[in-house]
Amino acid sequence: RTWERSAKLVKNTDTSNKYLEHIRSEVVDPSLQLKTIEDELCGAIGKALGKQGEKILHAMREMNEHKLRYQQLLSEESFQAASDSAHRYNEARQRAIKARWELLVHRQAVGFTVGNHSYVYKTFHIHEALPVKFDEVNDTTPPDSSDSVAPKKEKFGDQLDWWATVGRWR
Repeated sequence: RTWERSAKLVKNTDTSNKYLEHIRSEVVDPSLQLKTIEDELCGAIGKALGKQGEKILHAMREMNEHKLRYQQLLSEESFQAASDSAHRYNEARQRAIKARWELLVHRQAVGFTVGNHSYVYKTFHIHEALPVKFDEVNDTTPPDSSDSVAPKKEKFGDQLDWWATVGRWR
């Protein structure tokens, strides 16, 4: 009977093999590598948040350069060039606002939920837009620094204020 001969051959098979032992020694249980995986994820998240912060800071540096140029041109009464500089400032401002919003979304996605908006708005404060038309500027003098302008007072808070004071985190 041929199946009996085949069964005896299989029964006496030796499974020890140097190659198999080498492979088995390299295979690592994933639970042992959990800390490494967590560290890699934290590093990737931190790097993404850092890049987003740099994106905001780059736009804010560009805003500052255009604002200084705008104020210099107004003092020289070069109104057309000042208008162009104000336009570039406002474009950089829009990029900074968009990048700040993207940072808020990224931070929210990775779990920064409590105080996320207030922290980001405080850290990356973006000033008001510059007037492009000179009938908006009084006596063709540079507008006051937005640091000295009193902030607009809101009559009502927003949903984030409600969650921070009444909602699930209190």
